[in-house]
Amino acid sequence: MDKLVLIDGNSLINRAFYATPLLTTKDGTPTNAVYAFINMLLKIINEIKPTHILVAFDRKEPTFRHKLYKEYKGLRKPMPEELFRQLSLLKRVLDEMGIARYEMPGIEADDIIGTMAKRFDVNTIIITGDKDSFQLVDDTTSVYFTIKGISEYDVYSGENFIQKLGFPPSGIIELKSMMGDKSDNIPGIEGVGEKTALSLIAAYGTIENLYEHTDELKGKLKEKVIASRETAFLSKTLATINTSVDIPLDLDDMKYNYPFGENVKRLFSELELRKLVLKDELFSRSDNIGTDVVNNDKKEEKRLPKKIEIISAEQIPSFVKTSKISFIIDKNIYFYDMEFEYEIKIKDNFFDDGLMYDEALKLLKVMFEKDDISLVLYGKKDLMHELDKYDIRLLAKSDDVSIQNYVLGQSGNETFKEALISSGKDVDHPAFALFELYEEYDKRLKDKGMSSLYEDIELPLVDVLYNMEHNGFKIDVNSLNDMAVEYGKKVDELLKNIIQIAGENFNPNSPKQLGVILFEKLGLKAGKKTKNGYSTGAEVLESLENDHEIIPLILKYRQLQKLYSTYIEGFKPLIDRKTGLVHTSFLQTMTTTGRLSSREPNLQNIPVREAEGKEIRKLFISSFDGGKIVGADYSQIELRLLAHFSGCEPLIDAYNTGKDIHSLTASQVFGVPLNMVNSEMRRSAKAVNFGIIYGISDFGLAKQLKISPKRAGEYIKKYFEMYPSVKEYMDDNVKFAKEHGYVCTLLGRRRYIREINAANYNLRSFGERAAMNMPLQGTAADIIKLAMIKVYERIKRENIKSKLILQVHDELIIDTHPDEVEIVKEILLDEMNDVIKLKVPLIAETECGDRWFDAK
Repeated sequence: MDKLVLIDGNSLINRAFYATPLLTTKDGTPTNAVYAFINMLLKIINEIKPTHILVAFDRKEPTFRHKLYKEYKGLRKPMPEELFRQLSLLKRVLDEMGIARYEMPGIEADDIIGTMAKRFDVNTIIITGDKDSFQLVDDTTSVYFTIKGISEYDVYSGENFIQKLGFPPSGIIELKSMMGDKSDNIPGIEGVGEKTALSLIAAYGTIENLYEHTDELKGKLKEKVIASRETAFLSKTLATINTSVDIPLDLDDMKYNYPFGENVKRLFSELELRKLVLKDELFSRSDNIGTDVVNNDKKEEKRLPKKIEIISAEQIPSFVKTSKISFIIDKNIYFYDMEFEYEIKIKDNFFDDGLMYDEALKLLKVMFEKDDISLVLYGKKDLMHELDKYDIRLLAKSDDVSIQNYVLGQSGNETFKEALISSGKDVDHPAFALFELYEEYDKRLKDKGMSSLYEDIELPLVDVLYNMEHNGFKIDVNSLNDMAVEYGKKVDELLKNIIQIAGENFNPNSPKQLGVILFEKLGLKAGKKTKNGYSTGAEVLESLENDHEIIPLILKYRQLQKLYSTYIEGFKPLIDRKTGLVHTSFLQTMTTTGRLSSREPNLQNIPVREAEGKEIRKLFISSFDGGKIVGADYSQIELRLLAHFSGCEPLIDAYNTGKDIHSLTASQVFGVPLNMVNSEMRRSAKAVNFGIIYGISDFGLAKQLKISPKRAGEYIKKYFEMYPSVKEYMDDNVKFAKEHGYVCTLLGRRRYIREINAANYNLRSFGERAAMNMPLQGTAADIIKLAMIKVYERIKRENIKSKLILQVHDELIIDTHPDEVEIVKEILLDEMNDVIKLKVPLIAETECGDRWFDAK
């Protein structure tokens, strides 16, 4: 049986835009509304299963309603730029998907929908967020009214309409005739609201009948109705959907094919809608693919190498003459030697054809360990750890396409399959496709001047990180157990005191329960209330810290509970029982600034500002008997980079002559001689110095220093008056980002800032702050990576036992043999201080101790 779905395109994309966080492609094209609209469309196809679909759109030109009443829809705000840009994009997507759409000058989408709903005697469903379409409901037409953005519907049908609203569908027209409609700027009867209009409909039914019985009305209502006769009937005309527009579409014109063709997958890939691309059930290589696409596929197939299936050890080729090989492990093992693509079939069980996984890897050992072979890989570090299990070392020179991908600004979460799909490669020839990706990315890196960033920093860093992960960091298990007991007692004692003060048992970790205790039982001033209850976040509690004795206890409880659960107890299952080592994983491709992160355990996020957090570092010791932990970190690296980038002479002079930069800023901001700067002034100046790097606002600085926003603003203004070249540098960064869509580090790393030209103030402000800060933070990340590589290579060159084991922001940690403390310090200072030449010196400072706590 035929089922027709009519979609109000403008209504739905508008709701989709506001219901979905802003998404953009790498070049800044907004896609959030299109993405949400597509998901809504897929939900309709899967749940409603229509045989025909039409999406109707409004046009810019004035309609017949504007000609009747020039103020029609006159109060509507202009469409945001980010939404306007997506209208044409959505139409392109619909065309590619084979979904019919229609628009007509002078006619609204409602009139198109109304006409098509009444033209065909089929089951019809209207999808809209506009109640005007309620008037179209009848025995064969239902309205699915979108709620919660566009994710859910409220259904109005011929069976339930009167039960839901109390009047028939035509009553919508009468209601708008009487009470008007603010959203469309329909005037209605002056002074008549919804309640009065509903009572008039109940009594008289239609506007015509109302005006035939005005003598029955009384008082001011009678006066208003009589005085508004003209606007009432005008309003009825404006509110009535035209159901007889001359539209040249038949039912067959609204058929569609599902699943969609590969052309749709390629478009989704182009728009970087990866979650949609990975839904294989949406696509099929069927007859609905255009001829041009089929021809392109045939051309592509001619370029594919012959695939050779390997199911026995004797079929493994010789690698003696081979110099370049791309290699990938998927379900099976694939490699391409510039002539053939080989697929080694991996057995799932004894009865399958093929090789066992470990057997296959060992047969390929010669390929991995030949230093005259160049491999192309995706995820080199993970492969090195995998080969470790089979006593295989990766000695061949290797490129890593995942690192190329990251340097070019792609998502760090992109899997190999996602990278293939998003680039339109053939997933059935993974090793060949991998090599193609390598060549394409190599060319793009050269074109963008980013080859050095990849070849000299990110690629060699892979080996460094692998060795750091392999080395691990030793935990003193006895100290860990003692700390677990100590912190467990502290947490229990705090909980006991909190419950005693509250006067009843409750869970402080439950925001809902805590909100009731604080804001209802104890009567504290509530912050913002959400649909789930009162807000009890850290910011809210910190603002109430002096209002009740329970608040500091709750803040302390949260802090210790997190340390206890995340680190003290969290470390236990991650410790190697034989060695006492934990082996964190460094994530190289996750951040847009180039900084590293780590997980399982996350050793970079241990809080060190509070004494209790810093205590966690006491758990970490040397793996050598009598060994030491030696650490080195850069002093004020981002401020030094600010001096370099901005060319600010006072800052450059201060660093070159060894002046205290915070005292110097305090002297300038507070207008006092350098020798009269006190600790409070210096503390405030330090906050200003570091705040400027991150584009801090008056409000942000005020909150940090606990002063008024006005006073904080004066500090910032004074700073820029004293250092105008810093302000000029920051402004230039923002200007460059607005023009080019990205900013660069000193070593060529790019961050694409999609929010920089957003119409939304908060998004645009975020983009501007990122543009100011990224060259500094990103260059600092590049420098510490270069330092890691140089320190690692120097340790190998010196042939010493000590091991580089950790990097945390601007700090390097070396597990040091007791006989090598001085040489390790020398290596750290030599390599870190001389890693790059700036207008100011880079200064690293070393510390040494029995535990990590002592080395910082």
